[in-house]
Amino acid sequence: MAAQPRHSNAAGCRCLLPGHSLGRPRNPLGLADTLRHHGLPARAARNTAMMDAPVDLPPMVIADLLGIHPKTAERWATLAGGNWSDYLAARRAAPQG
Repeated sequence: MAAQPRHSNAAGCRCLLPGHSLGRPRNPLGLADTLRHHGLPARAARNTAMMDAPVDLPPMVIADLLGIHPKTAERWATLAGGNWSDYLAARRAAPQG
């Protein structure tokens, strides 16, 4: 007898990490517990990703994508060492078209 998968994987489900209920994503707390059980520090990885994002994207884009306040995104960019004034100057100098 074949083992049943613990999580649903229905053809119509577009979740990266499908949960137990059909068409629902996995609970983030359960995922964090599983990662911690395997020695993977989810909080540290999350914080690293959050600090790396402002290096690649302007703070306003980060704020919109993550649903955070623009000032918070600016603080992250400052902490990450990102300087977006050069980016803004290049955008102003670029021809519109």
